[in-house]
Amino acid sequence: MTLLRQTATFEPDTTAHATTWRTLLSLWAMIFAASLLGIVTRPEGFFSAFWPANPLLLGLMLRHPPYSRPAGWLAAGLAYVAADLATGSSPLSALWLNGANLLGVAAGWLVLRRLDKRGLQFRRHRSALYVFLASAAAALVGALVGGPAGPVLFHAQYATTTLLWFAGEMMNFMLLLPVILTAPMPWQNLRKQRSENPRPWWFLLPMLSVFLAELASFIVGGPGAMTFPVPALLWCALTYRPFPTTLLTLAVCLLHTMGIATGVYFFVPDKVHDVFSLRIGITLLALGPLAVVCSRAAGAEVLKRLHHAVNYDSLTDVLARAALMQQGENLLQRLADQGQSAAVLMLDIDHFKSVNDQYGHAAGDLLLTEFARTIAAALRPQDLFGRVGGEEFAIVLPHIAGEEAQLVAQRLCEAVRQQSFSTERETHLRITVSIGLRHTVHLQDGDKLDDLLRHADNALYRAKVGGRDRVVIV
Repeated sequence: MTLLRQTATFEPDTTAHATTWRTLLSLWAMIFAASLLGIVTRPEGFFSAFWPANPLLLGLMLRHPPYSRPAGWLAAGLAYVAADLATGSSPLSALWLNGANLLGVAAGWLVLRRLDKRGLQFRRHRSALYVFLASAAAALVGALVGGPAGPVLFHAQYATTTLLWFAGEMMNFMLLLPVILTAPMPWQNLRKQRSENPRPWWFLLPMLSVFLAELASFIVGGPGAMTFPVPALLWCALTYRPFPTTLLTLAVCLLHTMGIATGVYFFVPDKVHDVFSLRIGITLLALGPLAVVCSRAAGAEVLKRLHHAVNYDSLTDVLARAALMQQGENLLQRLADQGQSAAVLMLDIDHFKSVNDQYGHAAGDLLLTEFARTIAAALRPQDLFGRVGGEEFAIVLPHIAGEEAQLVAQRLCEAVRQQSFSTERETHLRITVSIGLRHTVHLQDGDKLDDLLRHADNALYRAKVGGRDRVVIV
């Protein structure tokens, strides 16, 4: 298709190429920087203690599929090799070790690439398990390919290099990959959510408990100190969303990982068993909070869907009658306390029965769905819109003058009149709507939604008798 378009206009389409080059360049830069960061933690003559480039690459490919195309793999490979060569590694070392890195990432990508968006964002019960399996697969493949480089490049035993590569990669993936997968994008949306949903002061208590647990771990010390933050992290997992939980888990585990990089834990090869045990311990330390936050997020998703099923009409996806009445009563009470105005509209699709008779009930359902979508698009975010009967709908308009409410009702009539609806046998079906309107200038405590709807329904009846496709105000 692109070739035909270029031939017809005689102008090359450079936009896609520019986007591709920018995408590849950004990927190269991120992996190059992450590789340099990992090289900083590399002891002289051995593998890096902390290598963030691999989980970063896997996370980017899962969150941004264009990165996982062959050109993306090539750009990442070039970034790996460039970072090694720039820091003095031999060509053999750069190609061998980074080939193992790429193969490990590929193994993890094959495990996770079929997960849907909710699964990747830790909103399914088994998300943590899948990430754990992907981390194990990536670590195993990388270790089997990169482990033999130990005897050749560093004069170390094969078993030592393979075990430490596997444990290090498991730790790297389990710490960094969840953060990358759950990070909110763009960041502006995160700031907007924080401003719209301010948290009480006690919401910081789980985070404070993590700090206190780490302080106790530092003061007490000993082999069991690493587990001190576990209860605090579980509290965070039960309180916060996945991203803050994964970020706190990363921070806690990095404090222990830094000991490996600085030699506190007697780095390899002399203490290979201790380092292997520590890295696996950190990996499992991260797994607990991740499993809990996945379960909590998945449960929240189920409750959210259940709440939507109870409160919204399954066909039109607008408020169901019970939810409309409840939310409408609450809204009217708040308006009455403030002495504000409101308008209530009753809507009925004209001659809807004839649509069912002529085209069938499936066509009628489709018409109701499109009608509701048309009306909803013309309303304000603060307006309440629900279905109260077969083809009858109701709207509550808060903070509105009578003249403005009448203009809104007339605009709705016009929107329906101009809309071309579709059925299975008719793609340009035209319908109209009749509207009854009741406006109250100053709501009082005694005003009930049932009463206002009854007045609006009487006005709707007069609109029907008067010829339909019109607005009647009472």
